[in-house]
Amino acid sequence: MIITKTPLRISLVGGGTDMVEFYKQFGGAVVSFAIDKYIYVMLNKKFDGGVRVSYSITENVNEPEMLKHDLVREALHQFDLNGVEVVSIADIPGGGTGLGSSSSFSVGLLLALNKYLGNPTNRHPSVLADSAYYLERALCGHTVGKQDHYAAAYGGFNFFYFHNDGMVTTMPIKLSKTNFGLMQHNMMLFWVGKTRQAESILKNQAVGLKNNTDVSNDAIQMKNLAVGLNDYLQKDNIDTIGTYIGMNWQLKKDLAFGIAPKEIRNYYDAAMEAGASGGKLCGAGGSGFLLFYAPYEFHAAIEKAVGLRQVPFKICNEGAQVIYDDGGRA
Repeated sequence: MIITKTPLRISLVGGGTDMVEFYKQFGGAVVSFAIDKYIYVMLNKKFDGGVRVSYSITENVNEPEMLKHDLVREALHQFDLNGVEVVSIADIPGGGTGLGSSSSFSVGLLLALNKYLGNPTNRHPSVLADSAYYLERALCGHTVGKQDHYAAAYGGFNFFYFHNDGMVTTMPIKLSKTNFGLMQHNMMLFWVGKTRQAESILKNQAVGLKNNTDVSNDAIQMKNLAVGLNDYLQKDNIDTIGTYIGMNWQLKKDLAFGIAPKEIRNYYDAAMEAGASGGKLCGAGGSGFLLFYAPYEFHAAIEKAVGLRQVPFKICNEGAQVIYDDGGRA
């Protein structure tokens, strides 16, 4: 039995510029951090030689190609592996929340499979991130960017720059202990109360980034915001975080239809009127989690104005890791 633990993430600025349709032309940049909400993947040998996968449903099949879960199916094909059980458990709803759950699952799954087969698992986090991105984007055809896989593999608070050739530069953001604590203290995360399938939004966004000048110009500004925010943070300056998040959100709303439905805009406006200095809807848009940045003295008013369930979180410094291995493969 092997168990991996992989963090989810929150991106502050630049999300969307990590898609190949954009960074191949202009380069992309994202400021994000991993959080202490996790995807757990359990992998064990199956006695009868078939494949069992348990997530929101349970699949019992004879061969991997019979699986509906495309990430597990293609990963098992890639490793030429059969006769295993794969179980996933999430700290928050397993998909469509905007916290990168599918990418965290991909990272955790590949880490577990490598451990199971005796392959090196202590290689650079970028190797795991690139492998998970390849699984999700190339093998499964999901319209995703790279940032989620990197955040899940690295953990911590980072600036990611996505080069035209596909290479990624990772720059850790190291704030003073005082400012790091204050930044976390100022953040509020709210559960909107439902998930959504981001694939259609991401597909529209990908087309716009590649073919629509207005969309790509907005994304260029988002990339520049990420670069600018990183510059401030590297100097231990957190005063601009809320402003940058808010500016990024105003641009992101125009990347694709469905990112900011009326319900979300109403929540956002209520929080801003109650004292938030900036906010955003996490992930591709539509639903999931809302993040706001505000001095602590406004938190009670914001929570009352928004009227949603607040979800406490902390930044997680560790990336994907194996937390249990009993060594049994027989």
